[in-house]
Order: sequence, then C-alpha cells, then structure tokens
Amino acid sequence: MKIVKAGFSILERPERRGNLAVIEQAARTCYKSEDKIKPDGSSAVAIVNNLILNHHEAMLEHGDYMFQVQPFIYEELCRSLQCIRNMGFAAPMLEMSCNAGRPIVSGNIRAWRELFHHDTASGPCFIGFFDPIYTQDCEARDTIPNAAVKRIHYGDLTDIFDRETHIRATVKFVIDRGVSHEFVRHRLFSFAQESTRYCNYSQNKFGNEITFIEPFYLKRDSEAYLEWKKACYVAEKQYLRLLNEGLTPQEARAVLPNSTKTELIVTGTLREWHHFFNLRALGTTGAPHPQAKEVALPLLYLFQVGWPDIFPSDEGRDEA
Repeated sequence: MKIVKAGFSILERPERRGNLAVIEQAARTCYKSEDKIKPDGSSAVAIVNNLILNHHEAMLEHGDYMFQVQPFIYEELCRSLQCIRNMGFAAPMLEMSCNAGRPIVSGNIRAWRELFHHDTASGPCFIGFFDPIYTQDCEARDTIPNAAVKRIHYGDLTDIFDRETHIRATVKFVIDRGVSHEFVRHRLFSFAQESTRYCNYSQNKFGNEITFIEPFYLKRDSEAYLEWKKACYVAEKQYLRLLNEGLTPQEARAVLPNSTKTELIVTGTLREWHHFFNLRALGTTGAPHPQAKEVALPLLYLFQVGWPDIFPSDEGRDEA
C-alpha cells in the first residue's frame, strides 16, 4: 500500500499538429502507458490513428484548432450549425466570437471532425488547414485552404474576451476518486482519467499495490488517521485477493474506496476554468469539498500568474 498527497501540474500545450502531444498524454493516462511515449512523435501518430479507427474520439478533445475568418464565412458557419440542429443532431461544440469586428472560431478536434462529417457548406472552408492525421477518413480531406480563413494561435489573441473564449488550458490532477467525481461534473471540460477498469494494480508497473490519496485534514497518528489507513489496507488486500480468484480488474475494483488515487487530465477554455475555480476553490455556490479546494485554490494562483488579465490576483487570497 502506498500513500501520497494530492497534487496537480499544468501541462504545456504545444500547438504543433493540433496539440498532438497533449492528445497522446491524455490517452495514455487512461491506461497508464506513458512509458510508451516516443520523443519523435511516432507513438502519438499511432495512437491517434488507432483512436480514429476505433471511433474512440473523446481524447481528440484535448487538441484544438483556431481560425480568424471573413464575416461571410462566420455567417455561413452559423447557418451550418443551425442546419445541423434542424436535422435533429447535436451541433459540434465550437467556440465562436465576433468581438470588435474580428470573427474567430475555435474548437477541439473532435468537434471539428463532427463538422466535417456533416454535409455542410462550411466544413470544406476549414478542413484543408488540418493535419491529415485528423482528416484521413473525411470525404473532403484534400480541400485547398480557403483564402478567407486564416489559422491563428493563442499568441495572436490580444483582447481579454477573445483570450478567455478561445485559449484552452490542460491540467493533470492527482486526486482521489471522490474528488474526481466532482470535477467531471464540469461538463464543458474534456477529460481523460486513469481507468480502474483496465489498470491491473497487481502488476509490477504499479508496484503490486494500490496507491491512496492522504486526507490532509486527518492528523497523522491520530485515531481517525489510523482507522482510515486500516480501511485502505483491507481494501487493497481484498482487491488483490479477488484478482487471484480470477476476477478482472473491472470486477475487483468494486472494493476500492474513494481514497484510491486517480490521475485526471482536464482541458477547457479559460472561461470554463473560471467557472471551475468559482465552485471548487472560492465556493461561490457553497463550501467546496476540502480535498477539492486543496488542489483548486493553489491552481488558481498559478492561473493568476499565467493569465493575470483574466484571473484577478485578489481572488481567493483570503481563502488561503
């Protein structure tokens, strides 16, 4: 049995090839196969190809593309999205803004692919800008980039509204399963989570043991802490015993408690991160769970350093 503290890290989002590296890291977190990541990017290409082939596109949500367009393209895209709704389908989750006369459209790669697969007039305007790895199964994958569309990057955004709307941030949390259940309720985020269905913790790569997150509010060597530790020990023992009895990891996990460590990759726009901090760090709708606040509040401070124009530095300081 291993006990660790909760934590987090903000992941870099290199915009090369639509954040291909982030997509791979998110996908491999689910199965804890990060050791297979290759520096030359070949492993990322292989895993994205496999995701698309098997229609497992949730991980593509961690990558994104952003464009500045001419007004008539913006209007055509609006009509296309409404047409998709009229046909009874869910419209792709694209972020659109026309602030100060500058039309900008962004979205995660899954959303863009959904647009391309619908028979709309606007899809071909964008598809030519995409890395072929993402459009390999699209009918119009060879479309020439439209001159009325220009791919832009985070550094091209100067207005606060545009930055909050279109810039995405990715965070890796190391938390317990109970807190992760709260975080995944933020439905506008994209998630990738260590899977207890497929991870077999009796294997050597996991040290043949379960890792638990220490409740910071329990004083070590207190009676409550010792009781918590004992419960975790029993859960681990029973989990390993069930595996030895022939149960699969997804069956044996039934005995694991909320304190079981999980890794959760979260990607979303800065606007959605604002909402996250309001609920999980600042408690604007009620007191946050103490272990959620344990990671959310110091994460807010880092966002204040990284994006001071969007996250005021005085927020949360009295919560420390």
